[in-house]
Amino acid sequence: MSEIEKMKRYIERTKMGRAENYCLVYGEAVELLHTVTDTNSIFEIIALAFDYGKAKGYRAAKAERRAQA
Repeated sequence: MSEIEKMKRYIERTKMGRAENYCLVYGEAVELLHTVTDTNSIFEIIALAFDYGKAKGYRAAKAERRAQA
């Protein structure tokens, strides 16, 4: 099993609801793609996307906790 397949499987096995306000939208993805200029920038953009996703997930979890309270 490739690393990509493992990542996809991990995502599929993670029980999470669809939080529309906390996902990467098309405009953001396009901006990330346009920022890539060379091999080094690819890694920087991937790291930025992961950090952004982590922040979005953190805010989604906080909003869910507030909604349950």
